[in-house]
Amino acid sequence: MNNQSISRGNRQSGIELLRILAAFGVIFQHYNSPHIGGAIRFASQDSGKMIVLTVTHVIMICAVDLFILITGYFMRDKKKRDLLKPISLLGMYVVFELLFYCVQELPKGEAFDFQVFLNYFIPHYWFVFVYVALYLISPYINFVWLRLDRKSRKILLGVTLGLFSVYPLIIDAAGYLIGNSLRGTSTVGLEGSDGGYTIVNFVLMYLLGCYLRDREDDETAGKQWKTRQIGLLLALNVAVLLGWTLLEKSVIVRDPSVLATPYRYHNPLVITEALLYFMLFKRLRIKGSRVINSLAAASYPSYLIHINLFRYCGIQQAAQGSVLQLIVHILVSSVCIYLVSWILYTFYSLITRPLHNLIDRHWKHGRTYSVG
Repeated sequence: MNNQSISRGNRQSGIELLRILAAFGVIFQHYNSPHIGGAIRFASQDSGKMIVLTVTHVIMICAVDLFILITGYFMRDKKKRDLLKPISLLGMYVVFELLFYCVQELPKGEAFDFQVFLNYFIPHYWFVFVYVALYLISPYINFVWLRLDRKSRKILLGVTLGLFSVYPLIIDAAGYLIGNSLRGTSTVGLEGSDGGYTIVNFVLMYLLGCYLRDREDDETAGKQWKTRQIGLLLALNVAVLLGWTLLEKSVIVRDPSVLATPYRYHNPLVITEALLYFMLFKRLRIKGSRVINSLAAASYPSYLIHINLFRYCGIQQAAQGSVLQLIVHILVSSVCIYLVSWILYTFYSLITRPLHNLIDRHWKHGRTYSVG
């Protein structure tokens, strides 16, 4: 994206395409997850299918980090926050989960089970709440960031990477090796890093997004990396993550339900993967594409919807079939899930637009706040 397009607040379609890719990454991860889609649980642990599942997981393990990185990149200079946005995000979350509960559970004619009802809302949607928290505090992050000089920004970024990425991962890895959680030694929390599923990691990725925006502002003065160099670094990064994952799963942790160290969102290699994807897609010279931009609008809704669609995909049969069947099934299922999410979101937008416009007209006072 060039500086002129940034100043207008527009987003290059290459980055919108990256949003779609990140949404697919979340679908891939949950397709594999033993607790959600279940592919890793259904596939033989020593089969070629497990290699396929591991590769797809590693290629897009940075999906959540990517979403936050993009957020920091585009919101670095924005001082104002609109409270209607987080309310809208939470409202969409509630509406879609209520919809799927009614469609999938009420036809059974069974007595109301509060635990079943609650399972539609937690724990898989942690991202919604942490993202809302980040959105609300982000103008204060911007306020501090923009008042630091270039050297201080680099120091802040280096310190946060060391304290909340490198060191916690060392603790995680050491805990695996010695068979002890090392409870209380992490810089993130008493129970450890929580796999990077925290506001701490979100703030770190947000700051990295701000830093990438800084670099773009300085691109004319500095030497840019070539696309080929970025692609090679990305391939190397993925290869190291893949090798690390296979080694850990074969030697240290054989239980597929255990979160592998390389899969943790605060892992420096996962963070680097997100950075390289962003740098690569930012170089795509795609003119404003209505198709891409329209499809990208479903990236957040797809996160709310896709888990509810896995039951219709036949993941167990695919995971127990041939390697080729599994590859085709992953790709076709992911595309179909995303398209269904886009269709549902389109209808949702049309239905809720009058209510949104009504709130927009009548709620003016106290709806927004700014910093600086």
